[in-house]
Amino acid sequence: MPKLAGKHGLLKMLRAEGVEFIFGNPGTSEAPIMDIMGEYPELNYVLVVQEGVAIGMAEGYARATGNVAFVSLHIDNGMANSLSLLIDSKYAGTPMVVTAGNKDVRKMAEGRSDLAEMARPFTKWSAEVTHPEQFPSMIRRAFNEARTPPTGPVFLAFSANSMDDEAEMDIIPSSQHFTSPLPDPAAIEMAAELVAHSERPMLIVGDRVGEHGGVEAAVKLAKQTGARVYGHGSAAVNFPTSHPQWLGGLNVRTAEAVDAIRSADVIVAAGAPVFDDFFYQPGQFVSPESKLIHIDIDPGAIGKSEPTDVGILASPKTGLEHLGHAVSNRMTGTQVESARGRIEIVASESRAQAQQFEEAARKAWNAHPMGPAAMAKALADSLPRDAVIVNDAVSTSGQINSAVRHDGPGTYFGARGGAIGWGMGLGMGVKLVNPQRPVVTVVGDGSAMMTVQALWTAVNSGIPVVYLICNNASYRVLKVNMNHYRRLTNQPLPEKYFAMDFPTPFDFAAIARGFGVHGVRIENPDDLGPELQKAIRSGKPAVLDVVIDGAV
Repeated sequence: MPKLAGKHGLLKMLRAEGVEFIFGNPGTSEAPIMDIMGEYPELNYVLVVQEGVAIGMAEGYARATGNVAFVSLHIDNGMANSLSLLIDSKYAGTPMVVTAGNKDVRKMAEGRSDLAEMARPFTKWSAEVTHPEQFPSMIRRAFNEARTPPTGPVFLAFSANSMDDEAEMDIIPSSQHFTSPLPDPAAIEMAAELVAHSERPMLIVGDRVGEHGGVEAAVKLAKQTGARVYGHGSAAVNFPTSHPQWLGGLNVRTAEAVDAIRSADVIVAAGAPVFDDFFYQPGQFVSPESKLIHIDIDPGAIGKSEPTDVGILASPKTGLEHLGHAVSNRMTGTQVESARGRIEIVASESRAQAQQFEEAARKAWNAHPMGPAAMAKALADSLPRDAVIVNDAVSTSGQINSAVRHDGPGTYFGARGGAIGWGMGLGMGVKLVNPQRPVVTVVGDGSAMMTVQALWTAVNSGIPVVYLICNNASYRVLKVNMNHYRRLTNQPLPEKYFAMDFPTPFDFAAIARGFGVHGVRIENPDDLGPELQKAIRSGKPAVLDVVIDGAV
């Protein structure tokens, strides 16, 4: 075995793991690593100037590739700055390894932070490397933990002595192969019996459908059964949104969504958090007369919040395929005809939704400021066919999804969790994976200000993301949620909102120019398309500061 300093063992292990990018903000605790980075040119170090940007970029890279992303931060204060977005990465199950250097283990008397303990609540696994010979095994485990379902972020601290001391070590990477468990045949048979006899079936898809390659299986089952199809916790392409049976996302804070759930007699939920939400609502979302079938690779997700009649532990792709095959063997000719009739009914509802959005966009077109629907329509009409959309528009997300159809895998990345600020970095992470495709990142103004430092990295690293910032001069989502809180507590809607407006407006075009990024302010939807196309053609990062109506 060769004798290596721990810092070399670390970087050689990253190289063996196939790491392409290190998203980093170094401190003095990373001096041993930075001292030798030039010796490993195949590891592309992307410098950020705010830790949330690094987490956002890692999130985008991991989601766009399916690979484990790697983040290098510094000691307790730098690592702590990342936690707000790391919480969302844990919720979303994003495979990433986050690291930070620490003081020498011999500095106990003077005081050193327990970084692993700080990160533990927000990670799948958290530990500290204290001796150089630990690097190969700890890096292997970190990557294995991150990529093994249920996937998620892990954290490793590196003591200073572990990086500078030497030890004999073998550089052997982790295994990158995972075999999904096959669904239990008895559970599939039970579920198929329920679905085949359903008269009002519903299919709910979440992000693990797309992550596990289950979109085609979901479409096939929907066609077989004539089900209404919705997304929940769906921030990627888990079902083609131009499909006639797609009816959009389920926001369980609305009476319409709750009514839709309770109207179904059989619900098949695949790879979805059934039914996660911030607010408590009494009772169950699923009607007592209905049956819930939940397919997921995460055993902790099945039956977590809603009583589940049939739980199927498998990847959503495998589970949906087996269920679809069993359903086709059970459906009678009469049931097949009924399913075809349901498809026509659902398709008419889908067309009506699209028409309602078009009418809303027309009405909002000439308003000043323009309405969010008009902005979304102008964006959709001017997007290149090969564009990738990153959606961190927060309260305007619904209009974006109504306007822009997302059918192909890897063409759409939406918000996960409740934190804001990840979109600025995520857009760059996605662009690194798609250098030949336009990447348009739509960001709310409040979210953009959380990590606006991302613009420096876009310029410094030459990452030509186009940012469309929805400038409504408010935390509009807080107003929406305040209205919901008032309804839940049987209070009238507020006449005004405290600390949710930005009376001193943000001039994002000027902020962009301050970072050396092309910035333009847009107040007319007719100007959005030409400015977007100009920004894409430039091949450089750009900011479109779009002023929209923030009324609730």
